[in-house]
Amino acid sequence: MKLHTIAGSAAGMIAIAGLLTMANPAWAGGYAQGFQGAGSAGVAGAVTGRPDIPEAGYYNPAGWALQDEWGLSGGGSLILPIVVHEDPQSGDRTQAEIDGAFPPFFHAFGRIGDFAGGLSLGVPYGAGLQWPEDWPGRFEVTSTSLEAYEASPSVAWRPFDWLAIGGGPRFVWGRVSYERFLDFARPGEEGFVDLAASAPGIGGQVGIWGRPHDLLSLGASWRSGMTLEFEGVAEFEDIPEEMQQDAHDTVARTDMVLPHRFALGLAYEVAAVGILSLDLEYSLWGAFETFEVEFDSEEVDDIVEDRDWNNTFAMRFGAEYLAPVEGLSIRSGLAIDPSPAPQDTLSPAQPDTDRTIMSLGAGYIPAEGIALDVAYNFITLNRTASTGDDFGGIYDGQIHVFSVGLQVTPR
Repeated sequence: MKLHTIAGSAAGMIAIAGLLTMANPAWAGGYAQGFQGAGSAGVAGAVTGRPDIPEAGYYNPAGWALQDEWGLSGGGSLILPIVVHEDPQSGDRTQAEIDGAFPPFFHAFGRIGDFAGGLSLGVPYGAGLQWPEDWPGRFEVTSTSLEAYEASPSVAWRPFDWLAIGGGPRFVWGRVSYERFLDFARPGEEGFVDLAASAPGIGGQVGIWGRPHDLLSLGASWRSGMTLEFEGVAEFEDIPEEMQQDAHDTVARTDMVLPHRFALGLAYEVAAVGILSLDLEYSLWGAFETFEVEFDSEEVDDIVEDRDWNNTFAMRFGAEYLAPVEGLSIRSGLAIDPSPAPQDTLSPAQPDTDRTIMSLGAGYIPAEGIALDVAYNFITLNRTASTGDDFGGIYDGQIHVFSVGLQVTPR
């Protein structure tokens, strides 16, 4: 979309579309808080085959059946994103201001014999970016933010010592916001639009765990896709009188389909040394082929645009080492997580790129029944150039994530 000139009904159409367009890649990448615990964050999320991590049931619900009689764990992650836009002509670099977030996580479970139940509460997406109000891309975006809250209750059964299965529903509530200036091609005259939208979603998850060998564990999980029926309100300011009929406050609706996610994981215990783990993830983002928006206002035309996203294949590797200090373990990890969005959809509102994740962490048991986990993730947003017709540029950046968690189990 060309956003440098707005006239007639295009004012409302283009401005409102900006909100709902940016929401999709925000779920896909840069704002995703992929780790729902400090233990999993320390090994870059490679825990589908590891039932010993406190939040194991979030990634693979079968894991609840392999835990203690009961347990509680909670904490949070401080997310600090840094995104930079580079002008392809002048080489000028503009850094988005950091709007950090501290999404919490909480997990609880109980086990009676071979049966177990668990509940995970978290914010799998939560962060924001704010671009300078006087930068050339202010007619694309000045501020974006995203929050998504998830509750995932599940049950698990361990029919044999070497096998466990589990599953349950997922309930999600998402909320996004978006702000930008409007250019009327008149010196000194600029409008402003503030947009917000929210949507619920319901899905499910299933997991299986097996131990074919005393030192080897295997896991597989499926987190279903879900449809979020977003509804947003656009509020316009400083609109010239002759354009107010077409650029006025109105409601927009769109359905967003989040992808199915499949994960395979293995964990190998290296005797007296630690645990090595590997996860392979496949996300069906290719289902997002078109983007459609329906407006309440009859003066604003509905939108149908091609997106043609790609399915993605991610890999996560983790290692945990037993330290010489009793009760202390050291963790590290590496993950490659590609973006599903083609380069021709890249913009300041959706600066999603392929990501490389490096992690460090530690776990410590200061007393029986108490465990403390900490982790740091350094996420590189790989340098990527936009090839679309929108505001051009090259994007790169970093995301720093600091996580801390505490677990309580029977003494």
